[in-house]
Amino acid sequence: MVIMSVVAAALFTAGALMTYDARGWNWVSIGLACATLAGVGGIVETLVLRVRLTDDALLVTDLRGRRRYPLSEITEVAEAKGVPTSIRLADGRWVSLPAVGSSLGNSIRAWLKQSRSIVLPLCLWACGSGPL
Repeated sequence: MVIMSVVAAALFTAGALMTYDARGWNWVSIGLACATLAGVGGIVETLVLRVRLTDDALLVTDLRGRRRYPLSEITEVAEAKGVPTSIRLADGRWVSLPAVGSSLGNSIRAWLKQSRSIVLPLCLWACGSGPL
């Protein structure tokens, strides 16, 4: 995806330079220059955007910064065709996650299931319920 974006931005840049060289600033060269800027912005966003599943939290990084959602606060994961994956937090809020892949919801569900299956036995053992 990044390679296609780089090629498109390079083509827009070449077109903007060629039309500027031939006729100066006109609506075509200005449009191609704006498309170049949009392409570069898309490349930067693609390189920055990510969702990370750590041992104790879900980390979302985008151009606005980094957000952290602790494992204990995530109660539900919802996804549907054509809409971004969302998580429900313990306080009832729904948070939309960035679209980083087609199976993000399934990955988060598996992560939640695995993390909670590890935490529960450790909690029982630490609470004095005996050995596992």
